[in-house]
Amino acid sequence: MRVDPPSGSGPVLRVDGVSKAFPGVVANDNVTLDLHPGEIHALVGENGAGKSTLVGILYGLLRPDEGRVLIDGVPTSIPTPRHARSLGIGLVQQHFSLIPTLSPAQNLVLALRGTGRAANPAQARRLLADLCATFGFTVPPDVPVERLSISEQQRAEVLKALAADVRILALDEPNALLTPAEWDELSGVLRRLADAGTAIVLISHKLDDVMRLADRVSVLRRGRVVASELVTDIDVARLGALMVGTLPTPTEITRQESTGPVRLRVRDLEIAGAGAPALTGVDLDLAAGEIVGLAGVEGSGQVELTEALVGIRVPARGTIALAGNDITRTDIRQRQRLGIGHVPADRHASGLVESLTVAENMLLPVLDTRAFSRRGLLARKAIAAHTAQLMSEFDVRGRGPDTPAGDLSGGNQQKVVLARELSREPTVLICCYATRGLDFAATEAVRRQVVAARDAGAAVLYASVDLEELLELSDRIVVMNTGRVVGELRRHEASTERLGAMMGGRWAA
Repeated sequence: MRVDPPSGSGPVLRVDGVSKAFPGVVANDNVTLDLHPGEIHALVGENGAGKSTLVGILYGLLRPDEGRVLIDGVPTSIPTPRHARSLGIGLVQQHFSLIPTLSPAQNLVLALRGTGRAANPAQARRLLADLCATFGFTVPPDVPVERLSISEQQRAEVLKALAADVRILALDEPNALLTPAEWDELSGVLRRLADAGTAIVLISHKLDDVMRLADRVSVLRRGRVVASELVTDIDVARLGALMVGTLPTPTEITRQESTGPVRLRVRDLEIAGAGAPALTGVDLDLAAGEIVGLAGVEGSGQVELTEALVGIRVPARGTIALAGNDITRTDIRQRQRLGIGHVPADRHASGLVESLTVAENMLLPVLDTRAFSRRGLLARKAIAAHTAQLMSEFDVRGRGPDTPAGDLSGGNQQKVVLARELSREPTVLICCYATRGLDFAATEAVRRQVVAARDAGAAVLYASVDLEELLELSDRIVVMNTGRVVGELRRHEASTERLGAMMGGRWAA
């Protein structure tokens, strides 16, 4: 049920003229908006529009340069996340804040310190069980977070925020890595919370999800609020026009029914896991000129498979051959030189060195080549020109090639990774969650680049939890379940229903 902002009561939170700048970039520019009890208020905008900066200010991660935040009409300073939690503000970040080596219950103990619900481990375990029962979630309380699936980590992050009796809950791209079924589960919880009076801020690039779930939507464009409307008074096309001028034309994709020679061949691949193997008996062929989609519920082995192909993980058994040559024990650097490109699942852990500049990150695989270094000296003009060209081509928004990668928004960081890997014109391209955190315009740009790589003869493996994306991009789709390949479908044979059944282990091809 959607709601209008209550007419008889004021907002629970008001952002009044807030501005925040970083060196060379104005992230928020005189932002003013209200949040009312019982509403789901969506924030949408391009990558770098200032959405994450704004919720960071609300949660005490950042301090505004100008303006103020009012809680129940009272100007309030929020210097730290702990203070935000004491005010009843919770945040579910795009990149989870859980400590990986601790269990969800142990993370909950830490999160509740300094609040009115401080708990010891036993109390935290009981509280977690009560929250799971209330919201219909399943989260193992005592398993280290690093061993949980992404969807379990997402639930644990949400429950950690809810444990402090939040009145205001902000979520930054909560649906980025969830399957449609998992998002339906979470959106149902959000709707129930709103109906019970919680005020919710939802950041999402998935405009269809926004239109289905939110009550009101505000559009940020280059740091400024350019519109704030009830969803009943706006549509997706209008949102797109407000965000970027117009919605991009969907990528025209011609299906490839015939392909070239096999570029990458995997046989009987096994990768060790925590206890049981992460992969068992995986066979896979990637041919030149095709996009092979890789489907599976998060934790089914897609990440482990992509990491094994690029050399991050060492197989316990099996072989990997590139153009007929065994590369099973070849290191990452050599595989890069042989033509393998990689867009990793986690850009922070595997894709970028955030303390290095954009230029340094873009050139990591080729910085020692003659084009960019001579006799041990860097060719700085060539590096700057190359980086500026890629920043323009991939629409990376920062103050220039010397910007530290850690200063970029999440979406722009992803564009840096994509620019680096695609600019090398790989013969084999391994992508895992390549459009995670990207706005719709950037997503379409990525898809065009991936299709162009395929059309140029690359063999592409494209892992995603978004079944619609796989159906749009793939020439054929391989489905994984519990570390095994359980089936393969040509695009014309596939549907979301059939893929979903195979992912759940209920139907093999």
